[in-house]
Amino acid sequence: MKLYFVRHGETDWNRRGKIQGQADIPLNSRGRMEAERTAEYLKKIPFDAAFTSPLIRARDTGKIILKNRECPVRETELLKEISYGVKEGQWLWMIHHWPVCRLHAYFHHPERFVPPRKGESIAELKSRCRKFLYDVALPLEHEKKHILVTTHGAWIRGMISEVEQLPDEQFWEGKNQKNCSVTVIDCTLGKMRLEKEAISASEL
Repeated sequence: MKLYFVRHGETDWNRRGKIQGQADIPLNSRGRMEAERTAEYLKKIPFDAAFTSPLIRARDTGKIILKNRECPVRETELLKEISYGVKEGQWLWMIHHWPVCRLHAYFHHPERFVPPRKGESIAELKSRCRKFLYDVALPLEHEKKHILVTTHGAWIRGMISEVEQLPDEQFWEGKNQKNCSVTVIDCTLGKMRLEKEAISASEL
């Protein structure tokens, strides 16, 4: 069984450089075009199940990819982006250049990250990733062959950290999860393996 994790298409907050987290920001016109292009590249893959974050940018990305397909889609809170709490909507340039900001550690020293008020820790994010992988996806190994999962950038980093057993200080190591990039996990005999990371759908 293969799991195809697709990061959502671009939003206006992505374009403007604002941190989103669980703020429910829709796709912009470019994001919809990215999803349509991804759908064209993925049309040869016979998805037999799909899961999505309930946040509209991920949900609509999945709808566009699966347009005209008879594929069941299930929303799950487990796939939501990490929550940045009261810091959602902040400018990324300020976070990166202001070391006293809590989110500065999140990006530069994730092992020291303490979440802002109403936010999630990396451990909490990875717990959700682990529950999705082992309680939701893996039990389908003998029923399904190709599963589409539309979700978020930090969520995919957390998922890779779980599969690769990476410590928190390596949370951001690896390829940048661009909008509509695809990460593929192979599931065989109850074991998961990172097969492709943050590639364009055209490379599949």
